[in-house]
Amino acid sequence: MFNLKKLFAALVIAVTGISCVQASEFAGPFVGAKIGQNRSDASGEINQSAHSTTFPGLTAGYNFDVSRFVLGAEVFADLHHGSTTYKDAGADLKFGMPFNAFLPYGRIGFTGTWPNARLHGGLGLEYKLARQWSVAGEWTADTSKSNGTTRRNDSFTIGVHYYFF
Repeated sequence: MFNLKKLFAALVIAVTGISCVQASEFAGPFVGAKIGQNRSDASGEINQSAHSTTFPGLTAGYNFDVSRFVLGAEVFADLHHGSTTYKDAGADLKFGMPFNAFLPYGRIGFTGTWPNARLHGGLGLEYKLARQWSVAGEWTADTSKSNGTTRRNDSFTIGVHYYFF
């Protein structure tokens, strides 16, 4: 017979064990602001175009410690009006490995509503300045193919994060 109480107890022990394995400086909820440079181009149209623009952005997420790694989920908004895809917003999964105050990471997810939703990915490095503050630099990219036109975005950003503890 299936015992629900034993299953619940085992889950509580497992989750407690995972969260206590190694508490990194990067675990928990955070919000942030960033500024960046977006380079985008569109090809396949009659008039090919390339754009470069400086933009602000916002981010929020939650990181979890899992053994020696950090796994996170993050939502973002990149307000680059001058790109070939206009403003972008999306959600990414984040995977990194902390080394003292540094967190190198990769990210993958989805972004965009115009001209379509598309795969989004990137690499970054975050540095913890203090218990609740960090700075992060990252590169992200996405590509869109719609109606015979290929659009590509490359963004380079620097931002600050505030961690709630």
